[in-house]
Amino acid sequence: MDHHTSWFSFLPGYQNLVHYLEGTQVFGESTSAGHIYGGVLVASLLMIGSLLVSAHFNKETSVVPKSNLGLSNLFELFTESIAGMMEGIIGHDYKRYIPMVGTFALFIFVSNVLGLIPGFVPPTDNLNTTLALALVVFVWFNFHGLRTQGIGHITHLLNPIGEPWGWALTPLLGLIEIFSLLLRPVTLALRLAANMIADHAVLFAFAGLFALLVPLPFYFLGLLVCVVQTAVFCILSTVYIALHTAEHDH
Repeated sequence: MDHHTSWFSFLPGYQNLVHYLEGTQVFGESTSAGHIYGGVLVASLLMIGSLLVSAHFNKETSVVPKSNLGLSNLFELFTESIAGMMEGIIGHDYKRYIPMVGTFALFIFVSNVLGLIPGFVPPTDNLNTTLALALVVFVWFNFHGLRTQGIGHITHLLNPIGEPWGWALTPLLGLIEIFSLLLRPVTLALRLAANMIADHAVLFAFAGLFALLVPLPFYFLGLLVCVVQTAVFCILSTVYIALHTAEHDH
């Protein structure tokens, strides 16, 4: 679907934003007004949802879980899944990182699912959005690497072997480690954006070719891709945090 053609195009100021964004590119990927409106919509939905869930848990009756599946149950299930994954990868200090990774998980998942609805532009099928998320992850795990390891976070990059003679290989191994480090946000961003672009393109291609009920299996496959890509981004982010906050021998 053309990113300039969506339900957002009926909103005031949309065309002005389209003209303003013309020519803005990152790695050849242009930003459309639909992606920006989509990001604002996802953020607004998450803020409203978090306020509703927070109000529910502040009630005395929230101690007893509801028998039916509601918004609070979905948030709780989502959070527990993220927490369980992070505990298995990071260990005892995993709770420190749940707010950041959990927020990313919610934003990416809702953005991906938004792309399954005809007429809406998902923020995550644009490289500008995914690169912004990946850069935040990059700054986040390096910050905590410096917090937990101090200067050891840098010396481990320059001397990954950990032996005194390993410094002689710093011009080679150090450059490889630094290049690998700088490549991580790029691969995170490209992987998410490329998969979502391909998923939504294939989905709507089949939806346009077949009758109303025939595309339903493809929507289920599309939903599966949305879940998997959210999990991949969050797992890799958690692995990077674990790698840079783990204790080294030198």
